[in-house]
Amino acid sequence: MRLFLVHNERTRASVIQSLKVMLYPAKYGLERWSYVLQRISGVVISLYFIAHVVETGNFVGGPTVWGPVSYETAKRSYEAAEALLKNPVFDIGLGIIGFLVAFHTFNGIRLILAHFGVTLGKPSRPEPPYLPASFSNKQRAIFWLSVAIGVFAILYTLDSLMGVFR
Repeated sequence: MRLFLVHNERTRASVIQSLKVMLYPAKYGLERWSYVLQRISGVVISLYFIAHVVETGNFVGGPTVWGPVSYETAKRSYEAAEALLKNPVFDIGLGIIGFLVAFHTFNGIRLILAHFGVTLGKPSRPEPPYLPASFSNKQRAIFWLSVAIGVFAILYTLDSLMGVFR
């Protein structure tokens, strides 16, 4: 049983075109960038969480932990996981996760405030250049603040793990 059915080539092309428009915000405004980064960060954080649970399970010995484990088995499992995690690629990945978590958190707060009308401007008659009222100056400031906090998070994470600024 297939969960995602694409019946013909025309439908497949339509789906691909829709994903390209949604995930490539270059010709759109800051609102689209905010939308895309929020969605991507949410998906990546969810995938990281799943990988983290699996990796932590392997770190402590995997399925053998639920039964009696010898000291040598636990030590071998710990040393193998520790050797794998000493790779600097994992540190860079954790820095990226730090950025994504910080950005996703503060951009989510911006969205909650907008949802309750705190950061929205007053309704007005649309006049050229038709700037969206949904992304007011307050929201732009909070968006850039979330990006700045995310950059700080990645720099702090890399400094903590790799000593980049020491």
